[in-house]
Amino acid sequence: MDCAGAQIHVHARSVATILRLEGEVDASNTALIAEAIRRFSRLRAPLVLDLAGLDFLAASGLRTLLVLSEEHRHAGLRCCIVSGVALRRLTRVLPELGLPMADSVPAALAHIEGVTSARRRLVSGPARQHEPQSDASTRLRGLAS
Repeated sequence: MDCAGAQIHVHARSVATILRLEGEVDASNTALIAEAIRRFSRLRAPLVLDLAGLDFLAASGLRTLLVLSEEHRHAGLRCCIVSGVALRRLTRVLPELGLPMADSVPAALAHIEGVTSARRRLVSGPARQHEPQSDASTRLRGLAS
């Protein structure tokens, strides 16, 4: 997908959809890129934004990443950003941005899978506690009928 100087390559995996960005992100294409990412966010599947292939990331691109990250957090969507040279240049200056970051796509997928598994355990725990417990006498009465 061409976004005026940046390309987005989409890879569907069982754990998440990977959006790999290449090229340059600046004020001229930030809105296009944000809209493309939001289209995939509407699918409500976990996302990995792989920025390792970016040659340049302007402050407007970083600002958009922060907004998208906040939107995902409020919507309860799992998202992880794979850093690259372009993003690291900015995060060296602003290290505490709170972005969900990983060093590689496999690490991002493992993080998302871990969060997903933890949520499943959390949700299924109370459900199991509310399941009716059958005792031996109830089972025997059912057999005698």
